[in-house]
Amino acid sequence: MGSTGNNSSDWNEERAGQLALLEGIRELEANHWRVIYYLRDYYGDFKKAPTLRKISAHTRLTSLEIYRLFPRGGLSSAWRIAGLPPLQGCS
Repeated sequence: MGSTGNNSSDWNEERAGQLALLEGIRELEANHWRVIYYLRDYYGDFKKAPTLRKISAHTRLTSLEIYRLFPRGGLSSAWRIAGLPPLQGCS
């Protein structure tokens, strides 16, 4: 938490940009934001992570496109950039 910045209440787009740099992403583009905001909205509603299928359906991005956007960990990387709490079974 503290060092990775995964505190949802402290999260903002500037913080997301800092977290993205730690994940090897220089600049967050529109498709990154589509995934990030969907993750935040879904977590806000359900307190869990959506399936890759749900993310793909909502963002209209294929799973391959999502993994290319977040090359150092796919959804777990996107989850961290979104400033959400650690998922069970993920590090």
